Amino acid sequence: VWPEAPEGFRALGEAYYAAVEALARDMMAIFALGLDLPETYFDDKIDRHFSILSNLYYPPQKVAPLPGQLRAGAHTDFGSLTLLLPEPGTGGLQVFTKAGEWEDVPVVPDSFVINIGDMMARWTNDRWVSTLHRVVNEAGATISDKSRQSIAYFLHPNPDAVIACLDTCRDADGGAKYDPVEVGPYIAAKEAKVRKPGAAA
Repeated sequence: VWPEAPEGFRALGEAYYAAVEALARDMMAIFALGLDLPETYFDDKIDRHFSILSNLYYPPQKVAPLPGQLRAGAHTDFGSLTLLLPEPGTGGLQVFTKAGEWEDVPVVPDSFVINIGDMMARWTNDRWVSTLHRVVNEAGATISDKSRQSIAYFLHPNPDAVIACLDTCRDADGGAKYDPVEVGPYIAAKEAKVRKPGAAA
């Protein structure tokens, strides 16, 4: 369902979706090469994807947040990768580092933030881990007229694609941490869990 205003919003939205879809394909080809696989390895696993493009709007804060209150709680994304385009001049996005600390993600003009998702972690046997991230209130910000806008593209592979440990990512003994899963049922189970009050992803 597309809004009637602003004029041209649908055309712009569809063009942007096509552009980030192509970028995600290129990223998966780069991922394949980085994992010692043929460049086209993931092609037949994402050629019928059901990816989501979300416009994430954080409204101005008219009331001071409670102590420890977040704008978006800590989580990882379900798919293989996320392309995030943050609004210039905004902050608050943080990632959890290997050192066990939260670190601010800088907003670099004309650049994307790329997160690894749960499926890529399963594919790589946690050689590449899902990006745990959150959105916090900017330091010193309590009540503000400043909003935050970001656009996120979540690449979900084909519904019938099977996510199983890549041969190039197996443990020294040839083992894998995760059982193979089919994408469609896996995503459905994740979403159902998140919908439950108080549930974690």
